[in-house]
Amino acid sequence: MSAPALEITGLHKSFGKLNVLNDLSLRVETGEVFGFLGPNGAGKSTTIRIILSLVKANSGSVNIFGRSIKKARHRSLIHTGAMIEKPDFYLYLSAEQNLKILASMTHTPYSRIDRVLDIVGLLHRKTDKVRKYSQGMKQRLGLAQAILNSPRLLVLDEPTNGLDPGGMKEVRDLIRRFSDDGITVFLSSHLLQEVEKVCTSMAIINEGYLIREGNVSALLSESSEQTVRIAADPIGKALALIEHLPDVIQAGIDEGHIRLIMPKEKIPSVISHLASQGVSIRSVIPQTTLEDYFLSITGNPPILQETV
Repeated sequence: MSAPALEITGLHKSFGKLNVLNDLSLRVETGEVFGFLGPNGAGKSTTIRIILSLVKANSGSVNIFGRSIKKARHRSLIHTGAMIEKPDFYLYLSAEQNLKILASMTHTPYSRIDRVLDIVGLLHRKTDKVRKYSQGMKQRLGLAQAILNSPRLLVLDEPTNGLDPGGMKEVRDLIRRFSDDGITVFLSSHLLQEVEKVCTSMAIINEGYLIREGNVSALLSESSEQTVRIAADPIGKALALIEHLPDVIQAGIDEGHIRLIMPKEKIPSVISHLASQGVSIRSVIPQTTLEDYFLSITGNPPILQETV
């Protein structure tokens, strides 16, 4: 059996008296797009810095494709690419010149530069100075940097930070392409909708502790709560009736539908109650989101951002 792309075992990290990671263990199989989730301050960025050997853990181990970052740092990281939050560039140089500097440092052939710029859709702008780039283009250039050394594992820390919905979609599409090309992707984010759209597996941490880990679809299906979108007429009367019912966690009008969150087993009785009060029900569409799931298991609402 081949070693996983990434295996974290018993990771503990503290800064002074503040415990940031508490016995954290994760396993990312080769070929996965793995979502690493948690609210700000949960310990995600510290974990990534330990994976990349930028920060030392107090205890525990990190293996990349079976190699320990402690015992064989260079050999374990040689096939790893990373983008940590906002990528940095020499703004007065072109994209091509920036990548040439990195290529010379990593002994990567210059012929690889056009290839990665083509992958991220910047080949036609390779001679433009980076200061002329939009934020979305800079983020794509950061991804080009991350895959320049032909990594087998790609570690991304909040890759859609600061992007508009269009930029988010561009990054999301690139992550799917990386996965199709055989790269294992470890994606850290607090934007739960992003992870739901691109990841096959996920882990959720909170205050440095692992809360859940597993297949995205399987984890969503175990939630005891359900989100449904109800098309009802008259919608105002329907909402008023729902808001006074017990067990309702959240109810409101969203794009002409009632968005209702409550225990799964209670939803049929709500629909029956609306019908008995003369409300016409046109459709009931079940939805389960990572936002709902995160809230149900941690008790803390995540930070959300609109996505496409």
